[in-house]
Amino acid sequence: MRIADAQWIPSTQHQTWDALMDPAVLQKCLPGCVKIEKRSPTEYALSLHANVGGVEASYEGEVLLSELKPPHSCALAFEGKSPTACLAIGTAQINLSEKDDGTRLAYTVAAMAGGTLGKVGEPVLMKAGGKLVEKFFAAFIDHMSKVPRIAPPPPAQEPERGLASSRWSWLAVAAVVVMIVGYHAFFK
Repeated sequence: MRIADAQWIPSTQHQTWDALMDPAVLQKCLPGCVKIEKRSPTEYALSLHANVGGVEASYEGEVLLSELKPPHSCALAFEGKSPTACLAIGTAQINLSEKDDGTRLAYTVAAMAGGTLGKVGEPVLMKAGGKLVEKFFAAFIDHMSKVPRIAPPPPAQEPERGLASSRWSWLAVAAVVVMIVGYHAFFK
């Protein structure tokens, strides 16, 4: 199963990134989510309850982030296991960019299911996956529309270095002084 699409988020790029990394926001927006725990900057554990293609089950899983380029992009791998529905695994690529006074969140998800869940067939899984994604983004966009916009901090800039503050300028001044003193000492 593969899903690729993009959504417009009504917040700044850095705020959207921060929200996507916040377990409380994800738990609030992810349909059927019981709990999300951030174990490290790149690892999350989650519990959720879902009904996919008539197969209702509770899943325990984890999400591993990689290729982090805040606030622009990341890749992730996920796995969910259930004693009754078996296994769901996949990967995703997320890209954020500024667009129309908000953020464009483009994503590509590739997933596979095994066991009872895998037996329902790809068309049913695609429909169910699409509904989960749709519900997540509806809740996420609603959440982000209520967050006051905060401009990103300006990038750190190196102060301008004029001739007077340049470390080479002192060397040049010293060389000129030595030449003047040497000239006067040699030709007197």
